[in-house]
Amino acid sequence: MNEQLHALVEHTIAKGVGARVFALRWQNRRIWIKQAVASKQKGWHRLQRLLATITGIAMLRPTVSPGGKTGLASEASILRKLSDKDILVPDLVCVTENWIAIGDNGAIVQTRIEENIHPGGNEAVAKLIETAAQGLAKLHQAGVAHGAPLLRNMTIRDDGKIGFIDFEEDPNARMPLVDAQARDVLLFVFSIQRELKKRPELLRFGWHAYVTAAGFDAPQLKPLRKVVGVLRPVYLMLRPFRRWLGTDALNGLLAYRTLRKSLKHARR
Repeated sequence: MNEQLHALVEHTIAKGVGARVFALRWQNRRIWIKQAVASKQKGWHRLQRLLATITGIAMLRPTVSPGGKTGLASEASILRKLSDKDILVPDLVCVTENWIAIGDNGAIVQTRIEENIHPGGNEAVAKLIETAAQGLAKLHQAGVAHGAPLLRNMTIRDDGKIGFIDFEEDPNARMPLVDAQARDVLLFVFSIQRELKKRPELLRFGWHAYVTAAGFDAPQLKPLRKVVGVLRPVYLMLRPFRRWLGTDALNGLLAYRTLRKSLKHARR
């Protein structure tokens, strides 16, 4: 362990940095310090586990981080594994029981999209979503899943290479790989809908960019078709009340509709 870095981080935390994740300058580059937190297990996760057992849908199993030093050690292990697979993830600078220091991984995709949401920026936004979808497909083709591939957890370098951050959850350890990857696809599509709710064409574009890269015969699409079928009664029940639904529920309905239509047409 680098004693100077350790002293700098501990001093910064002691001053009351006010954030769980914060940036520092170290050896002429920006690094990020991520502190340990308590487990986020809640009552909803027990219900989620019960639903997974009743329906037989593995992707419904909760993947909440164990928290504490166990959570940090798990994230560090995942970063090492993905780096060995040539996936762009932050390099590990230092690992302790209370925090880890990681390198910068590029610009956040969501931030880049927000910068280009203006008249004349359509082409740039579409390209960012396409590149992100292709990056997720490449991650899946490497034989792993992310756990939360939201636009805010994806990065892009100046050379256009997509990277990933935030590996607090490890779905690979809690469900079969194809189910974990199918869950990734659901979360990715939902993230596009949530951030770009007034641009439904971008949701469709992101979904088609993913399946074009992964292939409609990709094994992870089989459990995805299953969960889309199981959720149809819920969709039909909620659709008449969409005017009164919360934002996340409404975005979920819209994302579901896009997936269902696309998967239905793909069978023909």
